[in-house]
Amino acid sequence: MQIDLSLNRVYWEYIQNNSYLRPKQSYICSAFMPSLGCKVTVPEYKRRGSSFKSDLNQLVSMFAKKYSGYKFVLALSGGIDSEVTAESFYTQGIPFRAISQRLFDGTNDFDIGYAAKYCKDREIDLEIVNLSMNKMIRKTIPEAVEHGQFTHSYSQVALTNIFDYVTKENEIIIFSGHNPDFHRKIGVGWWEDSPNIIKYAISRNKNFFTFTSLEPIFCHYAAAFDADQPGDKNNDFIYEAFPQLTRRVKMTGWEKNANIIPVLEDKLFATHNNRRQTFITWERFTLQYMRQIFKDKGFKEEYYE
Repeated sequence: MQIDLSLNRVYWEYIQNNSYLRPKQSYICSAFMPSLGCKVTVPEYKRRGSSFKSDLNQLVSMFAKKYSGYKFVLALSGGIDSEVTAESFYTQGIPFRAISQRLFDGTNDFDIGYAAKYCKDREIDLEIVNLSMNKMIRKTIPEAVEHGQFTHSYSQVALTNIFDYVTKENEIIIFSGHNPDFHRKIGVGWWEDSPNIIKYAISRNKNFFTFTSLEPIFCHYAAAFDADQPGDKNNDFIYEAFPQLTRRVKMTGWEKNANIIPVLEDKLFATHNNRRQTFITWERFTLQYMRQIFKDKGFKEEYYE
């Protein structure tokens, strides 16, 4: 199976300007059809091996060989998605350093505690960086909108702060946040603010990579879809493949920030004029949904609003 392991890999295109950057003016985005203005440019993901562990280990090994002259920096949130990527590096003897982000004087300490324990048990160098409310408002949000065209996800915006601490030209920052998203009516894909971090990396001249947007890993995650689980995903397949990892309740790291989130959203929406977020998927899913709308309701101008 041929897999594109390029850094800052772009796999989508906005239809109006044939670019990976969203049009700055008169962009078509609909609340009814949020995938209308953008499409995935790689063939539809369908292929995966029989084993999640084998697929991940193989991809990590290929990646490490391809970029043997680089140093790897793995962002660990305390969640299982980033930890399983780190475990694949670790068990294959591929060196890396880890970085975790502490939010607003420790509101996510309950989450990054898993990352700290993981690294301590394996003697992995872990750097914990702080993001203050003041920096988030004054610097992180404006720069994320400018460089990454972020529109809605304050949690994805916050992650861009980590790039400030990966400064060497031979370092590659590796995230694990491109899991498939599920639109209940359209299908599988990504909400725009997930791959927007790639736009940010390109604009900031950073080396970025994620394994969760690669076809085999994406397909394993998509096969674990469960609307009744946090994040729409049943994580049993990860724990079964890597039973040495500590089971945990799925968290976002933002559970203790309920009073802060409205402030962040107000600042984010005040920094740009895009009130709708695009759902990036393959054209087949968009056309299938459009046909269903025609069938059910007919097509009205309101669908463009």
